[in-house]
Amino acid sequence: MAPHWLNPFSNYSQIDDDEGHADDGDNDGDPNSDNNPNNISISPNQVSFTTHPPTPARNKHPKNRLKVTGGGDNETQSEGGGATNKSGMSEEELLKKPRSERIALGLMYGLINAAVVLPVMMSFGTIIYHDAAYGPYLPTLIKLTVISSMVHQLCFSTFSSLPYSIGQVQDAGLIFLSAMASSLATTVKQHGYDDEHLLATATVGLSLCTAFLGLGLMTIGKCKLASVVQYLPTPVVGGYLAYIGFFCGQSGLALMGGVEINGLSEWSLLFTEKRMILILPGLLAGMLTYFMVLKLRHMAVLPTCMATIILTFYFCLWATGMSCDDAREYGWIGKAEVAGPWYETWKYIQFDKVVWRALPAQVVTVVSMTVVVALSSCLDVAAIELELGKKLDYDHELKTVGLSNFVSGLTGGYSGSYIFSQTIFTLRSGVRDRYAGFTVALVEGIIVVLPFPIIAFIPRLFFGSLLIMICTDLMNEWLFEVRHKVTKAQYSVALLTFALIMFTGVEWGIFGGIALFQLVTRLGGCDEGDDSTHGASGSGKLEEGTAEEAQRILV
Repeated sequence: MAPHWLNPFSNYSQIDDDEGHADDGDNDGDPNSDNNPNNISISPNQVSFTTHPPTPARNKHPKNRLKVTGGGDNETQSEGGGATNKSGMSEEELLKKPRSERIALGLMYGLINAAVVLPVMMSFGTIIYHDAAYGPYLPTLIKLTVISSMVHQLCFSTFSSLPYSIGQVQDAGLIFLSAMASSLATTVKQHGYDDEHLLATATVGLSLCTAFLGLGLMTIGKCKLASVVQYLPTPVVGGYLAYIGFFCGQSGLALMGGVEINGLSEWSLLFTEKRMILILPGLLAGMLTYFMVLKLRHMAVLPTCMATIILTFYFCLWATGMSCDDAREYGWIGKAEVAGPWYETWKYIQFDKVVWRALPAQVVTVVSMTVVVALSSCLDVAAIELELGKKLDYDHELKTVGLSNFVSGLTGGYSGSYIFSQTIFTLRSGVRDRYAGFTVALVEGIIVVLPFPIIAFIPRLFFGSLLIMICTDLMNEWLFEVRHKVTKAQYSVALLTFALIMFTGVEWGIFGGIALFQLVTRLGGCDEGDDSTHGASGSGKLEEGTAEEAQRILV
């Protein structure tokens, strides 16, 4: 699952009535009509496991569905009836482009993708290791996150059936990894071990969990069980997504305030004069960036906002006469060790220092993470499938995701999957080669080998503002706007799942949400029809309609 705002400037589906894609009232435009040749069923339970900001288009046409054209196949049809892609060129024309032109196109869009995903990957590193015990070692730990993203990209660009695919460390497994890192820190410290043992246990433990995740995904794909993991109810998924938003926001506030926060009971630590001064600029910058992305929807908005935040920060330092050391001392920039050469990035991975007895307690978390990442990956593939206009083999793609996670784990990395928004963006740009993906990996490799730690010069409010933007996006979508897409009973399940995760943890919160969903279903609550309800069981089974719905809600 990739944040959709990573590519907020591309309208993946057109739903404007003026363009003829909205429901025109006849049976041909009704996905659930018996006269619909594709007979696609759309349910409010069938939504993409991803983040995405609402847009004026979606608010303007809340009940619109994509109008399916063509016959019984999934081929995208041009106005003239011929098979084309969204760029207006046929696949044959794209593949016949001169090699030099294809390389140049891949390099250009690879650089664009890298500019967008890199800051997000770094912020994900701060979330995984948000516990205060890891604070002094963040430069090296974030380099591990970037290396993991590079490994994922190399695997997807090499083995995926989609040569233009973009795959990185992903937020679907982020909370699980963060929970494990915090749990390991607590256990190791309680037994009186030093930081060297802590870092070895965390880095080795998380990488082993990622490798086991990869093996689990490959097993699911090998046994052709992708359809089984797609039954996780969407109200439960919605509650989990809302919690991801809350957790990102809480992590962003704690990062900017320079304090460790593990729950609402500790938020009072943020309300001191100095910490409020440190937090407010990033909070405002994150919310402003979200609304700029939401309203302007141009490819330059997000990178421009990110660059503006950093430039404004350093302009303010210059205008006030404050040096970087002064800013670091006050708390604007994190205090951290200077990372060594790139080949020392794995220096914390020392098997002889691992506190092995702390790892068995993470088994339930790994199993839960495997199920959630499998579902997330299937829904990412569903969105790509709709854009591509032809069937994809979900089991094969799940095996690719599993292989990528297995390799990432063996190299000291973390869980990841397709970044479907960036993959669709690259597809729509006419890229049909692997050059774009390899370019992203190359840029990430360059960041890793730089002789200075970038994080030592990036203000905390920059990462904090990105996390606040994710928080605003997810919590607005899955705690407020989702109520228009599902029944009241389903919305109650989503809210209760969010609350359960808050107070009992991710694994038990998800299990509790599933139990609540089954209870509500037996009572008939998930069959209460409304104008947008077309599913019978509400199970969230990923069928052809899920891809359609996943694509529809992107805009």
